Amino acid sequence: MSKLYPVMWKELKSMIRDIRTLLVISLLPLIIMPLMGLSSLYLQQYQQGIVVVIDEDRSWALIGRYNVSSSELMTKIINALRENNFMVRVLKTAEEAKGLYYDLEVIIPRGFVENASSLTKVAYVKIVKTVGSVKAYDADRIVQNELALYSRYISQAKMYYLANLSGLEVSADSILNPIKIIIGIVGPGGVAASPAEEFRSYLARIMAFSLIFVTTPSIAYITDSLIGEKERKTFEAVLATPLPRHSLLLGKVLSTSLVGLIASVSDAVGLILFFVLPSLAYGVNVLIYLTPDLVAIHIIGVYVSILASLALVLPAMIRAGSYRSSQAVSLAIISIASIIFFICLYVDIPNLVPLVRYPLYILPYTHVVIMIRDIVLEAPLKALMHLGIAIAESAVLLLLSVKMFSDERIIYLKT
Repeated sequence: MSKLYPVMWKELKSMIRDIRTLLVISLLPLIIMPLMGLSSLYLQQYQQGIVVVIDEDRSWALIGRYNVSSSELMTKIINALRENNFMVRVLKTAEEAKGLYYDLEVIIPRGFVENASSLTKVAYVKIVKTVGSVKAYDADRIVQNELALYSRYISQAKMYYLANLSGLEVSADSILNPIKIIIGIVGPGGVAASPAEEFRSYLARIMAFSLIFVTTPSIAYITDSLIGEKERKTFEAVLATPLPRHSLLLGKVLSTSLVGLIASVSDAVGLILFFVLPSLAYGVNVLIYLTPDLVAIHIIGVYVSILASLALVLPAMIRAGSYRSSQAVSLAIISIASIIFFICLYVDIPNLVPLVRYPLYILPYTHVVIMIRDIVLEAPLKALMHLGIAIAESAVLLLLSVKMFSDERIIYLKT
């Protein structure tokens, strides 16, 4: 360790001189994560959707003692849309809508009530969505929900009408909903779980995805530490010292990883702020699920991810001749990390088929993602195993870098 101190001290002094870059690294996750939460919650409120509603039928009918009316259905749709901050334009015919911009168009055609009140026909409502409109999908969901409710109302009216004709006593639920679904939640071992535990599983995905922001700074620092020194012609003086080559490389890696540790703490704080916004917006304390053990494992995951990034980029960095080539390698490593952290939002990596799963296991990032998942799912032994694998893979790559390191090659390689 005494051989590592001089290298680490030199690198840390160099980093401290560049205080602005350190501030950017520490503040970046602190700003990005809350902004992601803010944009997902609030920005949608500033995009008002426009829906055109047209009642071409304008009629009503009785089914027994129940009234079926196209205007009543239109009113329900309009009220539901306005409650969700949509602007609704009521027109009389589809011709009037031509040339107008709208996210969604709802048309109740002629003959709707006649068909809806019939025992042998089916009524239709036409929904037209504008291509590329995000609000169209929200409006479509609201309209279809209101149509489903009104469809059940008409079905119930017909059922009671027929029951009255036959003189039978019937229950609406026994006919319209003859099958009820009971939903249970279990953990990976089949033990009953609570809704809170289910939410924690989603939380694990967000925690793993947030690692996407922390790999870049440390890679930038290690690039400057190796290639930068070479291009500034100061590497020869460092190599002239009696320090062992493994101490030189490990000292640079460990000092650079301390920058990652700053980023990991910042990322953890940013993650907490990410969950503060939903708590304030919806009055639900999401922070109760982000327990101290999860924050701690998140910090560990960030640090190991950074260490893995340095270990992956170092062998190629040693062989790189210039900033350009080293930046290309860095971009490739960052891209690989980003892909792994992104797919964890949608895929359970341990449940993939072996042909896909085992190649992903070669990457340390995969084991970091699974480690966070296993901790959240209360499988600490599996989490420790994957943590050990990630560290072991990083250690092997660092050892490979030491073996590949050559004074002559790194000095005389063309820049």
